[in-house]
Amino acid sequence: MRMRMAMILAAIVSVGTWASAAVSDVANSAVEAARSYGAAVRSCDMGWALDYMYPPIKRLYAEQFAGRSEKEAENAWRIMGLTEETASQARARLEAGMKALREYYVRMGKQMVSRGIKIESFTVQEPYAEYELAPRGGIVNAVKRDREGRVRVDELQGNGERSRLVVLPTVLVVSGPGKDGATVRVERRSHIFAIRDEVVRGAVDRNGLTPQKTKINKWYFVDGNTDINTLRTFFPELPLNIKLPGGGERVLR
Repeated sequence: MRMRMAMILAAIVSVGTWASAAVSDVANSAVEAARSYGAAVRSCDMGWALDYMYPPIKRLYAEQFAGRSEKEAENAWRIMGLTEETASQARARLEAGMKALREYYVRMGKQMVSRGIKIESFTVQEPYAEYELAPRGGIVNAVKRDREGRVRVDELQGNGERSRLVVLPTVLVVSGPGKDGATVRVERRSHIFAIRDEVVRGAVDRNGLTPQKTKINKWYFVDGNTDINTLRTFFPELPLNIKLPGGGERVLR
């Protein structure tokens, strides 16, 4: 997994003139929750920022840091003639990946400070778009129940599991030494995704093995650089034409 400092820094920022879609009061609450996340960004405390990441996606990154994806692990055990990875082996692998992931984020923040990079401001704008979604397991279970005649697919939103994803435009102003040694100030426009699980049954574990649970109705965040297809891994209902604000950067005088 390639995660360069500049790429991640650019991903957790934003601003601009956007025409946002109508959103609910629930979506507006994500802005308030994002202020704590913004405090971590401004202080370059990337370890703290990691604590705000949506747990299932954080687990996915930890799997990658552990050296192999869940699918690769399954293939490896099958080739070796084993039926499955034991719970203790899975837990140890995930814990190693989580440790490596945290060390990476903490080191990234320290490198930013040592290079003279300063986050002058990080502002979260009004919600740009909002989506009510059934997580991966919820969709599968709902279709199964429908086939058995117990629930209709069109009742998924009312009776199935539900999560909410809100697109939040952001504004980042960062300064640091330029090539000639003079201080350069840059304003970057981007967005973050705010995600929370609202209706679930059982442990919230989006992709098996050791659960990385979420707290119901708690907002978590994912940087805007995250591939949309990665989000669809957890939320297949996410539209192909998901609405995103424009991005970019400009040098401030």
